[in-house]
Amino acid sequence: MKRVGIIGAGAAGIAAALEAARRGATVLLFDSNPRIGRKLMTTGSGRCNLSNGAVSADRYVTTHPQRLAQALERFSQARLIQWLDELGVPTYATEDGWGYPISNAAANVVDIFEARLKQAGVAVHLRTLIQDIQPVRSGFRLIQPDRSQPPFAVETLIVASGGKAYPQFGSRGELLGVIERLGHTILPVYPALAPLLTDRRPLHKLQGVRLDARLQLYGGDDCLDETIGNIIFTAWGINGPGVMDLSHAVGAHQHQPLRLVIDFVHRHEKTLQKLFNQPENQDLPLRILLEAVLPAKVAALFVERAGLPPSITLKELAEKPKQDLLHDLRNAEVAVKGSRGFEFSQASTGGVPLDEIDPTTMQSERQAGLFFAGEVVDVVGPCGGFNLHWAFTSGWLAGHAAGNVGAIPNTQIG
Repeated sequence: MKRVGIIGAGAAGIAAALEAARRGATVLLFDSNPRIGRKLMTTGSGRCNLSNGAVSADRYVTTHPQRLAQALERFSQARLIQWLDELGVPTYATEDGWGYPISNAAANVVDIFEARLKQAGVAVHLRTLIQDIQPVRSGFRLIQPDRSQPPFAVETLIVASGGKAYPQFGSRGELLGVIERLGHTILPVYPALAPLLTDRRPLHKLQGVRLDARLQLYGGDDCLDETIGNIIFTAWGINGPGVMDLSHAVGAHQHQPLRLVIDFVHRHEKTLQKLFNQPENQDLPLRILLEAVLPAKVAALFVERAGLPPSITLKELAEKPKQDLLHDLRNAEVAVKGSRGFEFSQASTGGVPLDEIDPTTMQSERQAGLFFAGEVVDVVGPCGGFNLHWAFTSGWLAGHAAGNVGAIPNTQIG
């Protein structure tokens, strides 16, 4: 019976282990943590955002989107939801397509995965750090830091050890150098889905404010990336999915001055114009009209930034100051100092490029019998379940191929 080793008991490693075992392999799953799914327990603010109905290759950041599309097509979003249901994790989707377990509890999902691994006969080795990988004629030897401990021997190996995000959960990228020694390129690893450190002075009065905004990240005159999402102003900068979706670009361009342009009224232009044009509103204070679509702190700050009296009414406001204020609301700028780093990031960029991996099986094209899954691969998506979707998909594909006697046919699965 084929022995499959899997390094990393996160979402990707769990999916790989369950599928490899289903294919009839003897599976050894290794993790340095005292329990499986440590990072999985934190996802979706504890609700476990498992997938997203809008998953497609163009929503991810990767150097090889065509290969990513091949992988995503092999294990469709519908098939993933079916697979989760078969495991006892029924799901639902919000109106915007974010997928969650019906239990709304990441801890419950981990409990179910733990039970399924036991049921499948997977040998789970917790508190076990694999420090080195040695290719041998029969497969691979997995070496622990204590060299007095005998190595584990496996015929095929799936590396699902993650990148560098959340090092407190054991993901520090220690195996990236080992993978490079095995013949792979390792692309630079930067924090992704991380809060941003910004110059607080221009918007310091907005601390605690939360709202949806349109955001553009600039390096010089070049727009590096843009998004629309929820943001939260904090004591050190800006948090929330809106800025987190831009943080990968902050890391990649950290050696140049960066600025964030915030459009506070991107969804409210027509409403504001309607309010400004209604005769019955002309005697109302401008600040009160702005509060119809903006938090009170935002309305007050931008009236102040325009140099206008707090009590100024709409009929007292000349056209140019009004247009200047609206322009400021659409184009408020703050300097970006960086992200909060790996400790606060939900994912990381970089790692093994997809052009060195068969996207239909996740097998290395540099080292036979070696597979990759999850964050160790150069694929990162936005907030909203995209990264867990990639972890489950790549893990399932790797487990299916690594646990199979022959190669899986090059057709869509599910």
